[in-house]
Amino acid sequence: MNRNNCFDFLRFFFAFDILLAHLCELSQSKSLAFLSHFSNSSIAVKGFFIISGFLVSKSFTTTPSLKEYFVKRVKRILPAYVVVVFFAAFFLVFSSRYSFIQYFSDPGVYKYLGWNLIFLNFMTPCLPGVFENNLMCAVNGALWTLKVEEGFYVVLPFIFYLIRKTKKAISILLALYILSILYWFVMDFYLNKPLLAKQLPGYLSYFITGIFLFLNFDFILRYKKTALILSIGLLTVSYFSNFQIDFLYPAAFGTTVIIVAYSIPCFDNFGKYGDFTYGLYIYHFPIIQLFRHYDLFEKYNPILMAITVIVLTFFFAVFSWFFIEKRFLDRYKKSNVNVIMAQC
Repeated sequence: MNRNNCFDFLRFFFAFDILLAHLCELSQSKSLAFLSHFSNSSIAVKGFFIISGFLVSKSFTTTPSLKEYFVKRVKRILPAYVVVVFFAAFFLVFSSRYSFIQYFSDPGVYKYLGWNLIFLNFMTPCLPGVFENNLMCAVNGALWTLKVEEGFYVVLPFIFYLIRKTKKAISILLALYILSILYWFVMDFYLNKPLLAKQLPGYLSYFITGIFLFLNFDFILRYKKTALILSIGLLTVSYFSNFQIDFLYPAAFGTTVIIVAYSIPCFDNFGKYGDFTYGLYIYHFPIIQLFRHYDLFEKYNPILMAITVIVLTFFFAVFSWFFIEKRFLDRYKKSNVNVIMAQC
C-alpha cells in the first residue's frame, strides 16, 4: 500500500472545521455567523469516521495480536482524554457560581467524572454552577463522538472475524452498511430521535465504508478518476436535493475522502512536527464555553476573540501532543521493541 498520503492534513482540516462550527454556534455572536457558510461539524465527524475505518483496519491487519491492537487503541485515545476530563472538573471550579467547598461537595462533580471517564458523556454533561447562562451547559460537547469511536474499535475485530470465517467480505460489509442506513432513517426520520440516530449504529455506514475502501484499496486507486467523478456527482445531487441521508451518500463521501488523501502530495508531510488533531478536537469546546461564559465575544471584538480561541486551542493541542499523547505512544513503542528483542 502506498504510504504517501495526507491523512494528517485531512484529520486536522476536519478538526479545525468542527472548531469553526462550534465557534459560530456557541459564541452566539452575530459577527461570527458567517462561519456557518463554510463549516459543518456533521460532515467533519463523518469524515473522521471514514478515515478511522480505513486506518484502524490497516492497524488491525498489521498488528500481530488482538491484545496489542487494543493496547494501541487505548494508548492513542485514553491518556489525553482522561487528562481533559479531570482538567475540566478541577479547573472549572473557578468559573462556577458555587463556592470552592460547595462545588467539591456537590455529587455532580463526581458524577461528571464517573460518567465521562467511561465515555457516557450524555449522562452528566454539565458541572455544578458552570456555564449555566451559555447556549448549553455542556462542558465538552465534542466528546460524544469518542464513545462511538471506541465502539468501532471493539466492533472491528468481530467484523474481520466474520469476513475471515465466511470469506464473504462484500456481503457482510454491505449488510452492515444497509442496516446502519436503515437504523439512521428509522431513528431520525420515523421516530424523530436524532440523538439516538447519532449513536454507533447510525454512523457505522461511514466506518464500514472506510473498511471496504481499505480492503479494496488497489482497485479504488486503479480507477480513482472514475470513482472520484461519480462520487462527487452523487454528493452534488445529494446536496442540491436536500436529501443528505440517501443510500449512497456515505459510500460517495468516503470514496472522495480516501482518494483525496492519496492525491494531494504537497500535504504528505503535514504531520512531521506532531499530530495536533486530537488535542485540537478535545480542547476547543470548553475554551469557547469559557469565552462565552465571561461574555468576551460581547465585550471585545468577536473576530479577535475567535482568533484568540484558536490560538489558545492550538497551545493546548501542542502541549497535549508533546507532554501526554506522544509520551504514551513512545513508551508503548519502547516496550514493544524490548519485547521483540527479548524474543530474539
